[in-house]
Amino acid sequence: MTAPVAFSPYDYRIHEDPYPVYARLRDEAPLYRNCELDFWALSRHQDVVSAFRDPAQFSSANGVSLDPAAWGPYAHKTMSFLALDPPRHTRMRALVSRGFTARRVHELEHQIRELALRHLRAVLRRGQSDFVADFAGLLPMDAVTWSAASTSPGGSGPGCSPRRPGSRCPTRRRPRTS
Repeated sequence: MTAPVAFSPYDYRIHEDPYPVYARLRDEAPLYRNCELDFWALSRHQDVVSAFRDPAQFSSANGVSLDPAAWGPYAHKTMSFLALDPPRHTRMRALVSRGFTARRVHELEHQIRELALRHLRAVLRRGQSDFVADFAGLLPMDAVTWSAASTSPGGSGPGCSPRRPGSRCPTRRRPRTS
């Protein structure tokens, strides 16, 4: 007899090859409950699509993360508009999406590379890194912030350079740790 299907997003075995577990979830437990981590998961495409279209029943207002620091009524302060339901989510997404058309991202490529290099150089200077905290968690928000500032009234426009003295590009500095 086969053991019941088990799914944890923190299980490294699933990270290595998630597809057999995903297939079992679709076949055996399309609505899966993980009691230990206290979450439900949908595994069939149509069920996920239906849930996305029904925010009254399947709300994101408490967040989309299992991390307790990013869960609860103030999740939108950590997770941004990912933790909002329509119509607030729709308004925020419309604002953000204007700045990230394929053409606009192509125009920003050089500046985004510069932001990435700045974060990577800081990691190299420190000699060690938590990749998410020191790079992957910083770069997307810095790119979004820079893009918003460069296209907003009073922003520094397309000539904004994160490395140019006097530039009005917003940057988020990582707190120093000893």
